[in-house]
Amino acid sequence: MDRKLKIGQWLLKTALASGLLGFLLAYAADHSVTIAETNVALASIPLAFVILIELFDRFADKNDFYNKLYAYATNSPAGKSRISAVIVSLLFAGLGFFVVVWALTGTITMNIGTISPANIFVAGLIALYIFAPETGDDELLLWLWLGATIATKFQYLTILPPGLGLNFLG
Repeated sequence: MDRKLKIGQWLLKTALASGLLGFLLAYAADHSVTIAETNVALASIPLAFVILIELFDRFADKNDFYNKLYAYATNSPAGKSRISAVIVSLLFAGLGFFVVVWALTGTITMNIGTISPANIFVAGLIALYIFAPETGDDELLLWLWLGATIATKFQYLTILPPGLGLNFLG
């Protein structure tokens, strides 16, 4: 499979990801999110989600997933609208944000005021990780999660999220 770098799409995604990261860092600063709170929020993500996000990110980056999904949905030739493919990847990043919020809080209440700023910050970082171009080559999120898990002395370690109906485990 010939996978060429689409410089225009890469520039657009890089500009958007950088702008969103700037917004996210400003949010964290405005809400005085500490490294300790960030560590707890990261370490609280179930390992199953970390692995799923890593696998999805690798698949999406290696297989030009967003362009193919857009082409399939619109029955247009792949590559006809790169901006639309970026919008599709933004939607997946937004979905990733809500999945991570659910993983951290156990519920999606849609009331952002009840979710801690550290959880919003970490969910935003992971959504950016899903969206950012060319992140599928390394397991950056896994390394970050492992570091946070070690820093918190494994006290927030969970393998599967609560509420999956696996009550027979305990």
